[in-house]
Amino acid sequence: MLRPLFHLSVAAINTFVIWYDQTYITFPFAVKAMEGYPLKSRSMFLTIWCLILQTVYHFVAFLNDVIGTNVQSPKKTPIIRKIKDTLFSLAFPTAIYVSLAFWSIYAIDKELIFPERIEKLYHPALNHVMHTTISVFIIIELFTSFRNYPSRNLGYIVTYSFYVSYLVWFFVVYAKTGAWVYPVFEPLNWPLRFVFIALSLSIATSLYIFGEKVNNFVCKSRRQPYTNGVTNGSAKSKKKS
Repeated sequence: MLRPLFHLSVAAINTFVIWYDQTYITFPFAVKAMEGYPLKSRSMFLTIWCLILQTVYHFVAFLNDVIGTNVQSPKKTPIIRKIKDTLFSLAFPTAIYVSLAFWSIYAIDKELIFPERIEKLYHPALNHVMHTTISVFIIIELFTSFRNYPSRNLGYIVTYSFYVSYLVWFFVVYAKTGAWVYPVFEPLNWPLRFVFIALSLSIATSLYIFGEKVNNFVCKSRRQPYTNGVTNGSAKSKKKS
């Protein structure tokens, strides 16, 4: 009973924040050309991509609670469970990365990531839902429910498709407006910009593997077989005794 309530509550909280942002908050963009993009131009920000992803994940998890199964290794895995498990492999590293990147840069110089003219528009609670509780909720999810990670190949395809799609959109916005979505890119030269992106992708990949390993540990610690043909996200055949 608590698990579906948790998933539905998280989805509802995130949905409210997205609705409030779209309904009541108008950005004072420094560059006029940045106005007019989808979702009141919030589609430019990885934060909103992540928040929508987390919302979709927790809603799918709720559907799985209702019509799917939370058994660790079901004999026949429902499609909704497969979708949930695959989505988690993307939602976990994305949430942790967004929180780490945002608060790290914020601690150094908030003008590089969340300028005062924008920060003053958001109540601290809204900011924390977008940049803090996304990680808190997904970590709680990691330790309180079972999942079978997809194969590494599938997991990487899904994860990198998401990240590359955002990066393409990120550079499209720059090409059309001549301005960077995040001010942190402005003082950097092109080599350093690519280093920043490469480092970010490396961190996200490390977080993917970390989530996969912790998931494996959690499942084993509960003394239930963690198989389903997958170990640590890599398909391995079992030796017959």
